[in-house]
Amino acid sequence: MDLSDILAALGLVLLALGGGTFWSFSTGVMPGLGRTDDETFVSSMRSINRAVVNPLFLLPIFLPPVPLVWAGLLDLDDARGWMLVASGVVFFVGVIVVTGAGNVPLNNALDGSTSSSTAARAAFERRWNVLNGVRSVASVVAIVLAVLALVV
Repeated sequence: MDLSDILAALGLVLLALGGGTFWSFSTGVMPGLGRTDDETFVSSMRSINRAVVNPLFLLPIFLPPVPLVWAGLLDLDDARGWMLVASGVVFFVGVIVVTGAGNVPLNNALDGSTSSSTAARAAFERRWNVLNGVRSVASVVAIVLAVLALVV
């Protein structure tokens, strides 16, 4: 096992943790909150958005491209390296960019909203769910690429 193998394995573990978060929100958390009244929805999302600002949550969301691309650059002479780089790039664009450009601004707007819960939810829920769906799909694609790279 060399440095590339260790970095690829670390990247895959981080991908799985981060991707699992988005998948869980898409398949469980948001459908559950979708069944609540507006006040409960807004209050819950505000609480969740504050709670997730911690290293244990944020590291698997923002770190996976680093070990994946590093591992890939060490192996660019074969398909494995290119798949690892692609995995990191897919995660970076589909998760980190989408999070920073889409989900975080929506979270901040919800947190600072002085509108009624009904209006705040209407401005937030659908758009946030679509963006989270993008993050979920990007995570799955990145995970598949990383797994394929490890078995090539």
